[in-house]
Amino acid sequence: MSCILYGVANQSQAEQFDQLYGRLWRALLKADTADLSQHERQLLQHVPAEKGIPLGVVARHLGMPKSSASEQVKSLERRGFLTRHRDPEDERQLSIVLTEVGVARVRQDSVLDLVRLAAALKKVSAGDRRALLTGLDRLAAAADG
Repeated sequence: MSCILYGVANQSQAEQFDQLYGRLWRALLKADTADLSQHERQLLQHVPAEKGIPLGVVARHLGMPKSSASEQVKSLERRGFLTRHRDPEDERQLSIVLTEVGVARVRQDSVLDLVRLAAALKKVSAGDRRALLTGLDRLAAAADG
């Protein structure tokens, strides 16, 4: 089923979603702060609070070379946001783990400018907001597997 919500009629819904997601990302991305760049904030957001994650996985998720991700990890580790440990399931792998400071920062922070997001959501009807959040929740559940 084809639905023209955005752009070109022959685009798939996945392509349309990708373009809309990009527009939202650019419109709502939070600017750098004094202690964290956008890239560092994104990296922290990719490290699960409950356990570590291999550097290669984070680099792939962020679409950056492993060497660049490694430099960011070292910088974030020096500043106390995360640490690196041997993965207990595979001693050959280094696992990136959030520190208490990192967990607190991720919980209080967002990669999005929540003030601008709230303002944009207020411009949408209550019914559309509910439908949007319900749809995104279902999409996230489907993507999680």
